[in-house]
Amino acid sequence: MTLPRSIFGICLLLVLAECTAYIANESRPQVLQYEMETANMPNSYNFHYDASDGSSRTEKGAILNPGTKDSALDVAGAVRWYDDKGHLYEMTYKAGKRGYRTIIKKLS
Repeated sequence: MTLPRSIFGICLLLVLAECTAYIANESRPQVLQYEMETANMPNSYNFHYDASDGSSRTEKGAILNPGTKDSALDVAGAVRWYDDKGHLYEMTYKAGKRGYRTIIKKLS
């Protein structure tokens, strides 16, 4: 079960890393709300945050079939952001045994 925990650790590091790009002469967005549920770690987690620039991210992850040779990390989430013209976009993603899939939509 070393591999799924390694993948989980990498995912957790990505969560903690800065995810919103910014222009050098603008202030960095601030996190307004952050929630993380880790009671079932290392088997599952979920988190959500909202930032001052209107961006947000939600993610849920779980190890399927823990303790077996078929164990795998399954992750699903969504990221929302505004472009420089004020249009809202959303990217939903899913990662698991079948690979990594994303869908990006312009919402407004």
